Amino acid sequence: MVLNITMLFELGPDDEGVIGGGVELHAINLSKELVKMGHNVTYLTGAIPNSKEDTTIDGVNIKRIDYLSLIGKAYDPQQLKFSRQLFFLLKTKLLRKKAYDSIENSDIFHGHIYSSGLAAYFLSKKSKAKSINTIHGSYYKYWNELTRNPLAVWFYRGMERRLAPFLARKVDYQIHTDFDFAETVKKWCKPKNAKKVVTVLNGVDIQKFNYKTQPNPMISEKEGPIIMTTRRLVVKNGVIFLVRSFKKIIGKYPSAKLYIIGDGPEKNNLYHEVQKLGLEKSVNFVGMVPNDSIPSFLSGADIVVVPSIVEASSISVLEAMAMKKAVVASDIPGIREITKKGEHCILVKSKDTSQLADGILGLLKDKEKSERVARLGFNEVTTNFSWEKKAKEIEQIYFNALK
Repeated sequence: MVLNITMLFELGPDDEGVIGGGVELHAINLSKELVKMGHNVTYLTGAIPNSKEDTTIDGVNIKRIDYLSLIGKAYDPQQLKFSRQLFFLLKTKLLRKKAYDSIENSDIFHGHIYSSGLAAYFLSKKSKAKSINTIHGSYYKYWNELTRNPLAVWFYRGMERRLAPFLARKVDYQIHTDFDFAETVKKWCKPKNAKKVVTVLNGVDIQKFNYKTQPNPMISEKEGPIIMTTRRLVVKNGVIFLVRSFKKIIGKYPSAKLYIIGDGPEKNNLYHEVQKLGLEKSVNFVGMVPNDSIPSFLSGADIVVVPSIVEASSISVLEAMAMKKAVVASDIPGIREITKKGEHCILVKSKDTSQLADGILGLLKDKEKSERVARLGFNEVTTNFSWEKKAKEIEQIYFNALK
């Protein structure tokens, strides 16, 4: 059975297919895989400056919408702004007939996170179709660690507490990319709605993230060991704890280099921390790199570090394991869930710079252990976390909704 699917998220790829963050990476990879499976997919997203209103990427129809030019002006590849979410939601309620005609015959409207989840629900009612909402993790239990503003903590926690169960009640299925928040939402719901809350962990493109990829020329063979992190530079990703831990690593391995791949609002804080610790010659800020180029950087790493405070099923961990790299990561639910509680990587206490440094040093000192961890992670990812496998799980949810 061929399905007509409309995927909705405020951020999407540009005309070259460049992706900014993890949610849009999930949405476009899922869309591409569904197309390979024979389905028709339209990715409805917000306008991007200097990008076409309509284009096609690997068989996925990309349709970008704007609202009084406000969605385009709110574009930021590093973060999803509240204003962009609001204008996108308003626009989907006010789609002109020409734009709506192209998705009118959709069987499934699949919205990611909250505002696009609401948009999917509204459009499904208009079309008498089915609606799916994916929640990509949650900061609900962690807001006090991510901001010192008590009013912001109160607001964001309150919004999540209301929106997640509301959407679970309205849509046909709510998919979570981690078990921890899924179980929390189930407790907030009545039993009949809790049955609609399901979990499908993230996937990775195992063809793109191939351990045989040649290292990026930026990484010199004379350097090393190379420690690397590929993260958006925001508080929740905890890169500052990796920077602080590196002082101890340099004490044992003076020639070690830290490569930080990514950009974001925390960059200036990280620069200042590097200068304060005297690590200017040891830390390389590469900046934002297109996802297609990430494999070449990972290929040159000896150890990949994911020092997050909170994660859903971490795409960065999956990508590193697919590249057959030993990973040191925070011992938090979203990472435990994809590494069999640390069987396939080294887990350390979140925000503990001493444990983080010791985890990295332990792998640098024991090459055999490092290779074993990398091999186990690689086997786990290629067996259970390919996008082909994840798309089939989500396809079955679509069919269940249509029943």
